[in-house]
Amino acid sequence: MLDELIETEKSLWANDPEFYEATYLPDAVLIFAETGRIGRDVAVAAILEENRRGRHWADVRFEGASTMPIASDVVLLNYTAHARWNHETAPSSALCATVYVKRAGSWRVASHQQTIAVSHDP
Repeated sequence: MLDELIETEKSLWANDPEFYEATYLPDAVLIFAETGRIGRDVAVAAILEENRRGRHWADVRFEGASTMPIASDVVLLNYTAHARWNHETAPSSALCATVYVKRAGSWRVASHQQTIAVSHDP
């Protein structure tokens, strides 16, 4: 299950609005430091605008991915994402948590939250 969810998650970072819309539930909740709490339709509109402006993730790497089953059809995926926009030179890092629910045999996103990862290097 972890591999399947990681592949789905990587595809979501590809800024494909159709895949995003098909994967997120209509009433999904997304939480980002930059935007606060938003819904799927706002997120899809933002992706369309990023695409229009030629912005996309040029490099995305996941670290420390794990899952925690919550129920037979609900799972929490956690990972740290290291990602760089194509117009930036340095990557940023975020702690990510995505709640997946199984609907009609497919894993769909009910919630996704990103928290800026702070380096704790001495």
